[in-house]
Amino acid sequence: MASCKPFKGIAFNLAQFCISRNNDYLGYWAIGQLYSFASQRGVKQITFNILNQEIDPESHQFSQLNALYIELIAKVAHRSKASFQRLTNAVVIFKFDVEYQHKHHYLGSDIGNPFLCVVELTSDLGHIYKAELGCNIQLHDPARESRRENF
Repeated sequence: MASCKPFKGIAFNLAQFCISRNNDYLGYWAIGQLYSFASQRGVKQITFNILNQEIDPESHQFSQLNALYIELIAKVAHRSKASFQRLTNAVVIFKFDVEYQHKHHYLGSDIGNPFLCVVELTSDLGHIYKAELGCNIQLHDPARESRRENF
């Protein structure tokens, strides 16, 4: 039986990917677009329940991101010899306009607002593997941002 221990690293890797500039949606940084969506909806967080393919608040707009996250978890689990089937829950929570935390927000603290990404992976044994990373973000603005080429 494959071990669940790698899930801690998988959670951290997914959180790192989620806050990185490689987390791309339609040629732009996904976090900025999620922040704009949350702002328009008047909410402070967006939750992706990856295995159930649900997004709260409900939106089909970001279903491609959900598919990307599940694919990433499956690939990393395979490479680290973890059994993807042992996951019973996988949640990514994007929290916007959070309280400043030095360990997450000191770099570029004058640029944008504090943001946190929380990843929780639950094994079939009920153990929760959690990673929390943050950065500073701004609302998506196509006039200010550079779109990825070849999109």
